[in-house]
Amino acid sequence: MSLTLIVGDIHLGRSVSIGKPGIGSALNSRIQDQMKLLDWVVDQAIENDISSVILTGDICQDPKPDYYLIEIFIEFLKKLEVYNIDVDIIAGNHDIKRTGSHYKSFLDLITVAELPTVHIHKYVNTIIREGVGFTLLPFRDRRSLGCKTDKEAFARISTLLTYELEAISNSSDRVLIGHLALEGSMFVGDEFDNEVNELMCPLDMFSGYDYVWMGHVHKPQVRSKTPYMAHVGSLDISDFGETDHQKIIVLYDTENPNKFREIVVPSRPLCRLQIDVPEGFTATNYVADQIKALHKKNPLTNAIVKVEIKLLDYDAENIDRGVIEKVIYDLGAYYICNLSESRNVSVVPIVSQHDIDNKIDTKVAVKVWSEHDEFKDDQEKSDYIDLANQFVEAYEEKYC
Repeated sequence: MSLTLIVGDIHLGRSVSIGKPGIGSALNSRIQDQMKLLDWVVDQAIENDISSVILTGDICQDPKPDYYLIEIFIEFLKKLEVYNIDVDIIAGNHDIKRTGSHYKSFLDLITVAELPTVHIHKYVNTIIREGVGFTLLPFRDRRSLGCKTDKEAFARISTLLTYELEAISNSSDRVLIGHLALEGSMFVGDEFDNEVNELMCPLDMFSGYDYVWMGHVHKPQVRSKTPYMAHVGSLDISDFGETDHQKIIVLYDTENPNKFREIVVPSRPLCRLQIDVPEGFTATNYVADQIKALHKKNPLTNAIVKVEIKLLDYDAENIDRGVIEKVIYDLGAYYICNLSESRNVSVVPIVSQHDIDNKIDTKVAVKVWSEHDEFKDDQEKSDYIDLANQFVEAYEEKYC
Protein backbone atom coordinates (compact mmCIF):
# COMPACT_ATOMS: atom_id res chain seq x y z
CA MET A 1 0.00 0.00 0.00
CA SER A 2 1.25 3.49 -0.85
CA LEU A 3 -0.13 6.57 0.87
CA THR A 4 1.08 9.93 -0.41
CA LEU A 5 0.19 13.51 0.53
CA ILE A 6 0.24 16.02 -2.32
CA VAL A 7 0.75 19.53 -0.93
CA GLY A 8 0.41 22.71 -2.99
CA ASP A 9 2.70 25.74 -3.18
CA ILE A 10 3.72 26.93 0.30
CA HIS A 11 5.04 30.46 -0.44
CA LEU A 12 6.76 31.01 2.89
CA GLY A 13 7.12 34.75 3.49
CA ARG A 14 4.19 35.77 1.29
CA SER A 15 1.62 38.39 2.33
CA VAL A 16 3.50 39.66 5.39
CA SER A 17 2.20 43.13 4.51
CA ILE A 18 -1.28 42.13 5.74
CA GLY A 19 -0.07 40.31 8.85
CA LYS A 20 0.13 41.53 12.42
CA PRO A 21 3.68 42.89 12.85
CA GLY A 22 5.93 40.97 15.20
CA ILE A 23 7.08 42.72 18.37
CA GLY A 24 10.65 42.17 19.51
CA SER A 25 11.75 38.69 18.44
CA ALA A 26 8.22 37.63 17.46
CA LEU A 27 7.58 36.82 13.81
CA ASN A 28 4.97 38.48 11.62
CA SER A 29 1.64 36.74 12.16
CA ARG A 30 1.49 35.53 8.57
CA ILE A 31 4.77 33.67 9.03
CA GLN A 32 3.34 32.17 12.21
CA ASP A 33 0.23 31.11 10.28
CA GLN A 34 2.39 29.44 7.65
CA MET A 35 4.39 27.61 10.33
CA LYS A 36 1.14 26.33 11.88
CA LEU A 37 0.02 24.99 8.51
CA LEU A 38 3.32 23.18 8.05
CA ASP A 39 2.84 21.59 11.48
CA TRP A 40 -0.70 20.67 10.44
CA VAL A 41 0.69 18.92 7.33
CA VAL A 42 3.03 16.93 9.59
CA ASP A 43 0.06 15.98 11.80
CA GLN A 44 -1.94 14.85 8.76
CA ALA A 45 0.99 12.75 7.58
CA ILE A 46 1.30 11.04 10.96
CA GLU A 47 -2.45 10.54 11.51
CA ASN A 48 -2.92 9.01 8.05
CA ASP A 49 0.20 6.83 8.20
CA ILE A 50 1.64 8.58 5.14
CA SER A 51 4.77 7.10 3.55
CA SER A 52 5.66 10.09 1.36
CA VAL A 53 4.88 13.78 0.84
CA ILE A 54 5.16 15.52 -2.53
CA LEU A 55 5.42 19.31 -2.59
CA THR A 56 4.42 21.06 -5.83
CA GLY A 57 7.03 23.83 -5.44
CA ASP A 58 7.27 27.57 -4.68
CA ILE A 59 8.48 26.80 -1.18
CA CYS A 60 9.31 30.45 -0.50
CA GLN A 61 7.90 33.58 -2.06
CA ASP A 62 11.34 35.04 -2.77
CA PRO A 63 13.87 33.01 -4.82
CA LYS A 64 16.48 34.33 -2.36
CA PRO A 65 14.60 33.92 0.94
CA ASP A 66 15.67 35.19 4.34
CA TYR A 67 17.65 32.64 6.36
CA TYR A 68 14.93 32.22 8.99
CA LEU A 69 12.45 31.04 6.34
CA ILE A 70 14.93 28.40 5.17
CA GLU A 71 15.39 27.41 8.81
CA ILE A 72 11.60 27.07 9.27
CA PHE A 73 11.34 24.86 6.19
CA ILE A 74 14.25 22.63 7.20
CA GLU A 75 12.67 22.15 10.64
CA PHE A 76 9.48 21.04 8.87
CA LEU A 77 11.48 18.49 6.85
CA LYS A 78 13.24 17.21 9.96
CA LYS A 79 9.89 16.58 11.67
CA LEU A 80 8.84 14.40 8.73
CA GLU A 81 12.21 12.63 8.75
CA VAL A 82 11.64 11.55 12.38
CA TYR A 83 8.73 9.45 11.10
CA ASN A 84 10.74 8.18 8.12
CA ILE A 85 8.47 9.99 5.64
CA ASP A 86 10.00 10.63 2.22
CA VAL A 87 9.68 14.16 0.86
CA ASP A 88 9.93 15.00 -2.85
CA ILE A 89 10.14 18.70 -3.70
CA ILE A 90 9.33 19.83 -7.24
CA ALA A 91 11.07 23.09 -8.17
CA GLY A 92 8.63 25.92 -8.91
CA ASN A 93 9.26 29.24 -10.62
CA HIS A 94 9.88 30.91 -7.24
CA ASP A 95 12.48 28.26 -6.35
CA ILE A 96 14.86 28.45 -9.30
CA LYS A 97 17.10 30.95 -11.02
CA ARG A 98 18.31 30.12 -14.50
CA THR A 99 21.91 30.76 -15.54
CA GLY A 100 22.42 29.62 -19.12
CA SER A 101 21.23 26.02 -19.23
CA HIS A 102 21.74 25.54 -15.49
CA TYR A 103 19.27 26.04 -12.66
CA LYS A 104 20.29 27.33 -9.26
CA SER A 105 18.02 27.12 -6.24
CA PHE A 106 18.11 27.84 -2.52
CA LEU A 107 16.72 24.31 -2.24
CA ASP A 108 20.24 23.10 -2.97
CA LEU A 109 21.08 24.21 0.58
CA ILE A 110 18.90 21.41 1.87
CA THR A 111 21.51 18.90 0.73
CA VAL A 112 23.84 20.48 3.29
CA ALA A 113 21.31 19.67 6.00
CA GLU A 114 21.93 15.95 5.34
CA LEU A 115 18.32 14.83 5.16
CA PRO A 116 18.40 11.43 3.43
CA THR A 117 14.61 11.25 3.06
CA VAL A 118 14.39 14.57 1.14
CA HIS A 119 14.80 14.78 -2.64
CA ILE A 120 14.88 17.90 -4.83
CA HIS A 121 13.62 17.70 -8.41
CA LYS A 122 14.83 20.48 -10.72
CA TYR A 123 14.48 18.24 -13.76
CA VAL A 124 11.69 15.89 -14.80
CA ASN A 125 11.90 12.55 -13.00
CA THR A 126 9.74 9.52 -12.25
CA ILE A 127 9.72 7.77 -8.88
CA ILE A 128 8.20 4.35 -8.38
CA ARG A 129 6.27 3.52 -5.24
CA GLU A 130 4.17 0.47 -4.40
CA GLY A 131 1.38 0.36 -6.97
CA VAL A 132 2.04 3.81 -8.44
CA GLY A 133 4.53 5.75 -10.51
CA PHE A 134 4.80 9.51 -9.92
CA THR A 135 6.23 11.67 -12.69
CA LEU A 136 7.48 14.94 -11.18
CA LEU A 137 7.54 17.87 -13.59
CA PRO A 138 9.28 21.08 -12.41
CA PHE A 139 8.49 24.55 -13.73
CA ARG A 140 9.46 25.38 -17.28
CA ASP A 141 8.48 28.19 -19.63
CA ARG A 142 9.11 28.78 -23.29
CA ARG A 143 12.38 30.58 -22.66
CA SER A 144 13.83 27.97 -20.32
CA LEU A 145 13.06 25.27 -22.87
CA GLY A 146 14.84 27.28 -25.58
CA CYS A 147 11.73 27.31 -27.77
CA LYS A 148 10.42 30.10 -29.98
CA THR A 149 6.79 28.95 -29.97
CA ASP A 150 4.41 27.35 -27.49
CA LYS A 151 3.83 24.49 -29.93
CA GLU A 152 7.52 23.69 -29.95
CA ALA A 153 7.66 23.84 -26.13
CA PHE A 154 4.66 21.53 -25.76
CA ALA A 155 6.23 19.04 -28.17
CA ARG A 156 9.46 19.04 -26.15
CA ILE A 157 7.65 18.38 -22.87
CA SER A 158 5.50 15.67 -24.51
CA THR A 159 8.64 13.89 -25.70
CA LEU A 160 10.06 13.92 -22.17
CA LEU A 161 6.82 12.55 -20.74
CA THR A 162 6.74 9.72 -23.28
CA TYR A 163 10.02 8.42 -21.87
CA GLU A 164 8.83 8.86 -18.29
CA LEU A 165 5.65 6.88 -18.94
CA GLU A 166 7.72 3.96 -20.18
CA ALA A 167 9.27 3.71 -16.70
CA ILE A 168 5.86 2.99 -15.12
CA SER A 169 4.46 -0.55 -15.44
CA ASN A 170 1.02 -1.04 -16.90
CA SER A 171 -0.14 -2.57 -13.61
CA SER A 172 0.65 0.63 -11.66
CA ASP A 173 -1.26 3.89 -11.40
CA ARG A 174 0.27 6.66 -13.51
CA VAL A 175 0.27 10.00 -11.76
CA LEU A 176 1.88 13.27 -12.84
CA ILE A 177 2.53 16.06 -10.35
CA GLY A 178 4.09 19.29 -11.52
CA HIS A 179 4.39 23.05 -11.52
CA LEU A 180 2.79 24.19 -14.77
CA ALA A 181 -0.50 25.88 -15.66
CA LEU A 182 -3.26 23.81 -17.23
CA GLU A 183 -5.07 25.32 -20.19
CA GLY A 184 -8.30 27.04 -19.17
CA SER A 185 -7.39 27.36 -15.50
CA MET A 186 -8.39 30.48 -13.57
CA PHE A 187 -5.50 32.19 -11.84
CA VAL A 188 -5.26 34.99 -9.28
CA GLY A 189 -2.92 37.04 -11.44
CA ASP A 190 0.44 37.09 -9.69
CA GLU A 191 1.46 33.46 -10.26
CA PHE A 192 3.36 34.19 -13.48
CA ASP A 193 6.73 35.97 -13.69
CA ASN A 194 6.61 36.52 -17.44
CA GLU A 195 3.22 36.01 -19.06
CA VAL A 196 4.69 36.20 -22.58
CA ASN A 197 6.78 33.06 -21.97
CA GLU A 198 4.25 31.29 -19.73
CA LEU A 199 2.92 27.95 -20.95
CA MET A 200 -0.78 27.13 -20.64
CA CYS A 201 -0.54 23.41 -21.21
CA PRO A 202 -3.18 21.65 -23.33
CA LEU A 203 -4.75 18.78 -21.40
CA ASP A 204 -4.05 16.21 -24.11
CA MET A 205 -0.34 16.77 -23.50
CA PHE A 206 -0.72 14.54 -20.43
CA SER A 207 -2.54 11.67 -22.12
CA GLY A 208 -1.29 8.38 -20.74
CA TYR A 209 -1.53 9.52 -17.13
CA ASP A 210 -4.45 8.49 -14.93
CA TYR A 211 -4.20 11.52 -12.64
CA VAL A 212 -2.56 14.93 -12.94
CA TRP A 213 -2.14 17.48 -10.15
CA MET A 214 -0.40 20.78 -10.76
CA GLY A 215 0.77 23.53 -8.43
CA HIS A 216 1.63 27.02 -9.77
CA VAL A 217 -1.99 28.26 -10.06
CA HIS A 218 -3.22 29.18 -6.58
CA LYS A 219 -6.92 28.34 -6.91
CA PRO A 220 -7.86 24.65 -6.50
CA GLN A 221 -9.81 23.62 -9.59
CA VAL A 222 -10.59 20.55 -11.67
CA ARG A 223 -9.93 20.81 -15.41
CA SER A 224 -10.88 17.25 -16.41
CA LYS A 225 -12.58 14.36 -14.62
CA THR A 226 -11.54 11.56 -17.00
CA PRO A 227 -8.60 11.39 -16.90
CA TYR A 228 -8.51 13.45 -13.72
CA MET A 229 -6.56 16.71 -14.08
CA ALA A 230 -6.56 19.50 -11.53
CA HIS A 231 -4.68 22.28 -9.79
CA VAL A 232 -4.21 21.40 -6.14
CA GLY A 233 -3.85 25.13 -5.38
CA SER A 234 -1.54 26.88 -2.92
CA LEU A 235 -1.46 25.78 0.71
CA ASP A 236 -2.68 29.02 2.29
CA ILE A 237 -5.02 31.91 1.51
CA SER A 238 -2.41 34.58 0.89
CA ASP A 239 -4.23 37.69 -0.30
CA PHE A 240 -7.67 39.21 -0.71
CA GLY A 241 -7.93 37.92 -4.27
CA GLU A 242 -8.16 34.41 -2.78
CA THR A 243 -10.91 34.93 -0.20
CA ASP A 244 -13.26 32.55 -2.04
CA HIS A 245 -10.69 29.72 -2.21
CA GLN A 246 -11.13 26.58 -0.14
CA LYS A 247 -7.58 25.31 0.13
CA ILE A 248 -6.92 21.56 0.05
CA ILE A 249 -4.23 18.92 0.12
CA VAL A 250 -4.66 15.55 -1.59
CA LEU A 251 -4.21 12.10 -0.02
CA TYR A 252 -3.41 9.55 -2.73
CA ASP A 253 -4.13 5.96 -1.72
CA THR A 254 -3.41 3.15 -4.20
CA GLU A 255 -5.81 0.79 -2.38
CA ASN A 256 -8.71 3.23 -2.21
CA PRO A 257 -11.23 2.49 -5.00
CA ASN A 258 -11.52 6.27 -5.54
CA LYS A 259 -7.70 6.57 -5.40
CA PHE A 260 -7.69 9.89 -3.59
CA ARG A 261 -9.51 12.19 -1.22
CA GLU A 262 -9.15 15.89 -0.50
CA ILE A 263 -8.45 17.27 2.97
CA VAL A 264 -9.52 20.85 3.65
CA VAL A 265 -6.74 23.10 4.94
CA PRO A 266 -7.54 25.13 8.10
CA SER A 267 -6.38 28.44 6.62
CA ARG A 268 -6.90 31.69 8.48
CA PRO A 269 -9.77 33.50 6.69
CA LEU A 270 -9.26 36.85 4.99
CA CYS A 271 -12.29 39.15 4.82
CA ARG A 272 -12.59 42.21 2.62
CA LEU A 273 -15.42 44.57 3.59
CA GLN A 274 -16.46 47.17 1.00
CA ILE A 275 -19.13 49.55 2.28
CA ASP A 276 -20.68 52.55 0.49
CA VAL A 277 -22.35 55.02 2.84
CA PRO A 278 -25.38 56.67 1.14
CA GLU A 279 -26.25 60.32 1.55
CA GLY A 280 -28.32 61.18 4.61
CA PHE A 281 -26.82 58.58 6.96
CA THR A 282 -24.45 59.00 9.90
CA ALA A 283 -21.35 57.29 8.53
CA THR A 284 -20.09 55.62 11.72
CA ASN A 285 -23.45 54.14 12.67
CA TYR A 286 -24.20 52.98 9.13
CA VAL A 287 -20.80 51.29 8.73
CA ALA A 288 -21.07 49.60 12.14
CA ASP A 289 -24.52 48.20 11.26
CA GLN A 290 -23.33 46.98 7.86
CA ILE A 291 -20.31 45.23 9.37
CA LYS A 292 -22.54 43.38 11.85
CA ALA A 293 -24.86 42.33 9.01
CA LEU A 294 -21.95 41.14 6.87
CA HIS A 295 -20.55 39.21 9.82
CA LYS A 296 -23.73 37.10 9.92
CA LYS A 297 -23.20 36.06 6.29
CA ASN A 298 -19.41 35.77 6.36
CA PRO A 299 -18.08 35.56 9.95
CA LEU A 300 -15.09 37.69 10.84
CA THR A 301 -14.07 35.30 13.60
CA ASN A 302 -10.28 34.80 13.64
CA ALA A 303 -9.99 36.65 10.31
CA ILE A 304 -7.61 39.24 8.96
CA VAL A 305 -9.90 42.06 7.87
CA LYS A 306 -9.54 44.78 5.25
CA VAL A 307 -12.16 47.55 5.32
CA GLU A 308 -12.83 49.93 2.42
CA ILE A 309 -15.40 52.65 3.13
CA LYS A 310 -16.69 55.10 0.56
CA LEU A 311 -18.73 58.15 1.60
CA LEU A 312 -21.11 58.99 -1.23
CA ASP A 313 -21.94 62.34 0.38
CA TYR A 314 -18.97 64.64 -0.14
CA ASP A 315 -19.93 66.68 2.97
CA ALA A 316 -20.41 63.68 5.26
CA GLU A 317 -18.43 63.51 8.51
CA ASN A 318 -15.51 61.10 8.70
CA ILE A 319 -16.11 57.81 10.44
CA ASP A 320 -14.92 57.29 14.00
CA ARG A 321 -12.15 54.77 13.38
CA GLY A 322 -11.94 53.77 17.03
CA VAL A 323 -15.63 52.83 17.10
CA ILE A 324 -15.38 50.82 13.87
CA GLU A 325 -12.25 48.99 15.00
CA LYS A 326 -13.93 48.07 18.31
CA VAL A 327 -16.96 46.68 16.46
CA ILE A 328 -14.73 44.50 14.29
CA TYR A 329 -12.61 43.18 17.15
CA ASP A 330 -15.70 42.56 19.30
CA LEU A 331 -16.96 40.29 16.51
CA GLY A 332 -13.82 38.16 16.96
CA ALA A 333 -11.56 39.40 14.15
CA TYR A 334 -7.88 38.58 14.56
CA TYR A 335 -6.38 41.67 12.95
CA ILE A 336 -7.42 44.72 10.89
CA CYS A 337 -4.71 45.08 8.27
CA ASN A 338 -6.23 48.16 6.63
CA LEU A 339 -9.12 50.55 7.21
CA SER A 340 -9.48 53.10 4.43
CA GLU A 341 -12.01 55.86 3.83
CA SER A 342 -12.72 57.77 0.62
CA ARG A 343 -15.46 60.05 -0.66
CA ASN A 344 -16.91 61.19 -3.96
CA VAL A 345 -14.99 64.08 -5.49
CA SER A 346 -15.15 65.98 -8.74
CA VAL A 347 -13.41 64.16 -11.55
CA VAL A 348 -10.35 66.03 -12.77
CA PRO A 349 -8.46 64.77 -15.83
CA ILE A 350 -4.86 63.82 -15.03
CA VAL A 351 -1.87 62.98 -17.15
CA SER A 352 -1.28 59.23 -17.38
CA GLN A 353 2.00 58.19 -15.86
CA HIS A 354 3.91 55.04 -15.01
CA ASP A 355 3.17 53.45 -11.63
CA ILE A 356 6.87 53.11 -10.89
CA ASP A 357 8.80 54.54 -7.98
CA ASN A 358 11.83 53.60 -5.89
CA LYS A 359 9.74 51.28 -3.67
CA ILE A 360 8.54 48.91 -6.38
CA ASP A 361 10.28 45.54 -6.90
CA THR A 362 12.75 45.81 -9.78
CA LYS A 363 11.34 42.92 -11.81
CA VAL A 364 7.80 44.18 -11.28
CA ALA A 365 8.97 47.60 -12.54
CA VAL A 366 10.36 45.96 -15.68
CA LYS A 367 7.03 44.24 -16.25
CA VAL A 368 5.04 47.46 -15.68
CA TRP A 369 7.31 49.44 -18.00
CA SER A 370 6.96 46.82 -20.73
CA GLU A 371 3.18 47.26 -20.67
CA HIS A 372 3.54 50.98 -21.41
CA ASP A 373 6.30 50.82 -23.99
CA GLU A 374 5.72 49.91 -27.63
CA PHE A 375 7.14 46.73 -29.18
CA LYS A 376 6.77 45.46 -32.69
CA ASP A 377 5.53 42.06 -31.44
CA ASP A 378 5.25 39.83 -28.37
CA GLN A 379 8.62 38.19 -29.05
CA GLU A 380 10.44 41.54 -28.89
CA LYS A 381 8.58 42.33 -25.65
CA SER A 382 9.54 38.95 -24.23
CA ASP A 383 13.19 39.39 -25.21
CA TYR A 384 13.21 42.83 -23.55
CA ILE A 385 11.79 41.43 -20.28
CA ASP A 386 14.22 38.48 -20.28
CA LEU A 387 17.26 40.66 -20.93
CA ALA A 388 16.25 43.22 -18.31
CA ASN A 389 15.68 40.47 -15.75
CA GLN A 390 19.08 38.96 -16.53
CA PHE A 391 20.70 42.33 -15.75
CA VAL A 392 18.69 42.54 -12.51
CA GLU A 393 19.70 39.01 -11.44
CA ALA A 394 23.36 39.64 -12.26
CA TYR A 395 23.33 42.86 -10.22
CA GLU A 396 21.55 41.25 -7.26
CA GLU A 397 23.90 38.27 -7.29
CA LYS A 398 26.95 40.56 -7.20
CA TYR A 399 25.82 43.31 -4.86
CA CYS A 400 22.83 42.08 -2.82
